[in-house]
Amino acid sequence: MLKKYLSDIAFMQVLNLLVKPVWILVIDAAVQDALSPEVYGNYFALFNTSMLFFIVLDLGLNNFSTTIVARDTSKIASLAGSILGLKMLLSVVYVAIVFGVGYVLGYSSLEFGLLIILCCIQILSSFVQYFRSIVASLQRFKLDGVFMVLDRLLVISFVSILLWGGIPSLSLSISRFAMAQVLSLSIVLLVLLFFLKNNLKSMRISFHLESLKPLMKKAWPFALLVTLMGLFTYIDAVMIKQLRGDAEVGIYALGYRFYFAIMGFAQVFSGVLLPFFSKNIKDAEAIRKISSYTARLLLFGGILLASLSAVYGLDMLEVINPARANSDSAEVFTFLMFSFLGSVLMLIYGALLTAANELKWLNRFAALTLGMNLVLNYTLIPTYGAQGAALATLVSQLFFGVMCYVICFRKFNLKWGLSQTISILAGGAALVVTIICAKQYFATTRVHFTMIAVTILIGAYLFKLFEYRHLKSLRRK
Repeated sequence: MLKKYLSDIAFMQVLNLLVKPVWILVIDAAVQDALSPEVYGNYFALFNTSMLFFIVLDLGLNNFSTTIVARDTSKIASLAGSILGLKMLLSVVYVAIVFGVGYVLGYSSLEFGLLIILCCIQILSSFVQYFRSIVASLQRFKLDGVFMVLDRLLVISFVSILLWGGIPSLSLSISRFAMAQVLSLSIVLLVLLFFLKNNLKSMRISFHLESLKPLMKKAWPFALLVTLMGLFTYIDAVMIKQLRGDAEVGIYALGYRFYFAIMGFAQVFSGVLLPFFSKNIKDAEAIRKISSYTARLLLFGGILLASLSAVYGLDMLEVINPARANSDSAEVFTFLMFSFLGSVLMLIYGALLTAANELKWLNRFAALTLGMNLVLNYTLIPTYGAQGAALATLVSQLFFGVMCYVICFRKFNLKWGLSQTISILAGGAALVVTIICAKQYFATTRVHFTMIAVTILIGAYLFKLFEYRHLKSLRRK
């Protein structure tokens, strides 16, 4: 069991490593560099406005479908017919809401034009994610990994033509950048439908509200959770735009890009864990050991990256965008990377609670987190700008992540002994101290990398990532 889990994760992460850094560090960075901070900052704020209401397109249906289909694959076609009909109706509602918010916020006609394209991106992405959730529910995680990066591969190709193709009629603009994403997602959606045609051949799409009511009744706790989490995750850029303007959003976007890339790698685990937990929810031993191992693995990576961002944050951003990296964006980057530690707990233990349909406390704490996030943003952004929003994200993500773990600890009797706690604290401290000392006392990059590499190995041992005896029992399952 664990062997397949780690094999699938490794395959998906290799694909991520081959594609996502090119998108984040080369293509997206080149687009931001080619456009002014105001233009890209405005795009980033509008994109987050569209993302803010992405929850309307999903309403927890993907997670709900995954938990059902992972346990009984015979329900794919019947469930898909109802869900697709509902998602099409929700797409109309989504566009109306986004445009209504845009009108209230005073968006210009040019901004509405871009917003139309961004809405198309989110609608297509919603359908792609739904069909990918079916692939994952079938436990075909490697195929899901291919679809995970296919749209990025396509958009990298299309945007590269805009950037460096030398075709006057196809020069880069922010609207063409967005349209390239629409085209890529459309192609991926068609390919997904082709691969799932046998599973969906008996599907009948339903638009009748009466027949959709039972589905909506079962899915509403999932919908509420996705809504609350989407709000406290994506509202920051929208609030920065309204309280401090597009230029400040540009500063936040530069620091956010690397964090977004790292979150993409972590979300691969969540995408595998939800169907895995759903299928094996009664196997308490497997649940405890896989959740514990994944938490140690991601917390180890999170502490390492957070420490590196605190010491080398500006240097790392200068690699991405040397022209616009500054101390403000580096500070944003550092806060966001420390918030990743909370996100790790949220992704792992939130997936476990979702798989077990334990959504009551999740929704309560998500609502509390949203309220906390709004208060912090309104308090901090006017004075501290992008840094204030990043600090609000740090506090919110850590709070919600810890609460997810606490609920799981009580519900599933998770074991987190004193020796394990001491090992993690010692490993984290070793990483932090070594990185600080390398920067402070040694001038050469070679020495820095050598010290950090050695400490990574020691830290991995202290985090018990190589604990063969612990893993061997699951390999035999």
